[in-house]
Formats: sequence, structure tokens, C-alpha cells
Amino acid sequence: MKSRWSDTDAKGFVKRYAGQGINEDLALRTYTTRLLGGDPKLVLHGGGNTSVKTIAKDQLGDDVDVICVKGSGWDMGNIEPAGLPAVRLAPLRRLRALDKLADADMVNFQRINLLDSGAPNPSVETLLHAFLPHKFIDHTHSTAVLALTDQPDGEAIVRDLYGARVAYVPYTIPGFALAKSVADIFDKHPDVEGLVLLRHGIFTFADDAKTAYERMIEFVTMAEQRLQQNRKPLKQAALPANLATAAEIAPILRGAVALSRNELAGTVKRQVLDFRDHPAILNYVSGAELSRYSQVGVVTPDHTIRTKNWPLLVPAPEAGRLEDWKTAVHAAVEKFVADYHAYFARNNAKSADKKVELDPLPRVVLVPGVGLFGLGASAKDAAIAADIAENTVDVITDAEAIGRYECISEFDMFEVEYWSLEQA
Repeated sequence: MKSRWSDTDAKGFVKRYAGQGINEDLALRTYTTRLLGGDPKLVLHGGGNTSVKTIAKDQLGDDVDVICVKGSGWDMGNIEPAGLPAVRLAPLRRLRALDKLADADMVNFQRINLLDSGAPNPSVETLLHAFLPHKFIDHTHSTAVLALTDQPDGEAIVRDLYGARVAYVPYTIPGFALAKSVADIFDKHPDVEGLVLLRHGIFTFADDAKTAYERMIEFVTMAEQRLQQNRKPLKQAALPANLATAAEIAPILRGAVALSRNELAGTVKRQVLDFRDHPAILNYVSGAELSRYSQVGVVTPDHTIRTKNWPLLVPAPEAGRLEDWKTAVHAAVEKFVADYHAYFARNNAKSADKKVELDPLPRVVLVPGVGLFGLGASAKDAAIAADIAENTVDVITDAEAIGRYECISEFDMFEVEYWSLEQA
């Protein structure tokens, strides 16, 4: 991965935003956030976050130490300074003394310490950023880093790669508990340049924007290079000689996910489909072990909000036998729905707070020999699901090339899918 930092562009951001009353820190934070957000191998559709600690003036004109952190509803690729709301830093840091903090109380505390009450909610990982001492902090869901950590021995792999340059954080759902864990780990390793959050992503930090950004690029490049060592290809499945086209099967798929022969029968929930079939996808969906590696779970926790935890897997569609294929697809949808109900019941019984089940229909469909479809209520939603599915293909293909893909537990996925802060 190449650094896209440009001194000329950085100075341009500073000059442009100075005319709007934005200080240099926030201008540079906006610039490097866009650099990170512009690369789908780092973040997708609202994923990741960044922050800068700086000084802002309150309503009385007094200087206040604040943290400007990515806000809810903003994508890093096109963020503006308004998408990095300023929160009073000192009160946030005092929260570290608490043993527990409910999600709702955390969100409320962050909001009452905003300098602008009309600003978006700060990231759910705001406290993690606040508890660390660094001025600039970058967080991504790098596909290369995930391919290394999403392994049975993922921690050993990244420890061997990065050594003492980063600290390693066991998986914890984002929020107060993760922020406390990260702060405690950092205190034991105060000289690290970053943090690897196992099966989640990577943080880098520094006292200037360029160094924090370029550390991210360096660590991701190291992961990419590690993935090129001792690779094994995905063994391919035997498929029918003549396959139906995407255009032929799309109406069947769309009908199957709109009307299934179960308790949803008679309920129309039409979906828009977004089709993808580039070579990496075809290699993935035609793998002999697709039914194993595609059903493990999401590559990073927040993807479950857009794609659910597993895709729908259907048979390869043989040309001239689409009636048989249609029957098989409807049966596959029925099984997907039944499995989702069972997943919900199984994990809701373990959850401290009882949840209300979301709709059980798939958001991604994998078709051996043909490609994948993203599903959504709108073209935008379908494209987002397909983008994340492509990202998943990349991570799992790389993970399988050097080992065996493994992700967070089913219950951890459930907790994120039904997390109140993600549903808000």
C-alpha cells in the first residue's frame, strides 16, 4: 500500500479551512481521514474512525481542550470538519476511573460534553481515543490485517510480524469496556506506535497527522507482504459445464427472497439486487470448500449491520434446468430463515437484555460459477452489501491462502448485530 500524503494537498486543506475558522489540527485531521476513507482496503461505508486532540473556543470565547472525533453518519472518504465534532476532553478522561458505564450513559455523557449540541453523536469508540495520549489517532479495518488476525493463531501471526512496535488487544465489543482495556494495555506498553485489535482492526497514532497516517500505511503494507508468503490457492469445485447467466437467475433470486414458503409467505418484501463477478469473486464462490469458509461469519464486527453474519449459499445454476434450480433456491431461503430464527433464539436466551428479532432475510447471495449479489431495500443498500461482500471475499481468500479463516464467536456477532448503539 502506498502513502497518498501530499504536502501540497495538506497545505491546501489548511488554507481552505482556515477561511472557515477551522484550525490547522482539524484541517489536517480532515485531510488524512479522507485519505484513509478513500481506500476500500482500509474502511468501507462508515467503518473506522479518527480523532485529533486540539483546542477550541467555547461560547464564552474561552479555550477548551477537546477531542474532535468522527461522528455518526459520516463516511471517512468524504468527511468534512463538521463530521468530527468537538467533545470536551477532560470530562471524558475522568470516566476511566469508573468500573462500569452503560452504553446509554456513555452516549449521553459524550453528548452533554459536545461544544455544539447540534453535532452528530461522536463515535462509539470515542472513549478509546480519549483515553490514549496521542494527538492524532487513526483506526481502520484493513483487509490485510484482518486476514492475519482472523485465524486460529492470529495473535501469534501478528506478534511475529510487528513485534513490540504495536500492542495486542483481545476482542471486546466497542464501547467503555474496550476503551478501558486498550488504555490498560497501552499503559503497559507506552512506546508502541499502534494497536492491533484482534479480529477487529488496527490503530496507529502520533503527535502529527502525517506520521500517524504513514504508520497505518506501513503496518498495512507489512501485512500485505506477509500474505504473499507460502500461499495456497483455493481448490475449485466441479461445476456444470453450462451455467445460466446472472440475468437469467436474478429474477428467480429476487422472487425467492421476496416471498418464501414459511411464516413470511404472502408478505412482500422486495429487494434490489447488485451483482458482482470479477475474477477474485468467481474464484471464491467456486471454491470446493465454499460451504465451510463462507459460513464462518463476518470479517470485522460492524459488517453484520449491513450483511448479517452469513450469506445465503445457493447451488450452481445449470443452464436449461432453471425450474429445478428455482426449487432449490426457495428451499435454501427457507432454511436460511429457519436458521436465522434459531440463531436469534439461541443467542437471545444468553443475552442480558432481551432483543426484538430483526427480519431474517439474507443480504448477500453467493452463486457458484456466477458471482455474488448484494441485496437491499434500495439500490444504495444493495451496493453497500455487495461492497462489503467483496471486502469479505478478499479477507477470507487471503486468510485461507495462509491458514484457515476464523472470526469472533456467534454470540459476539449477535451482540453487535443487536447492539442498541448500532440499531440507533
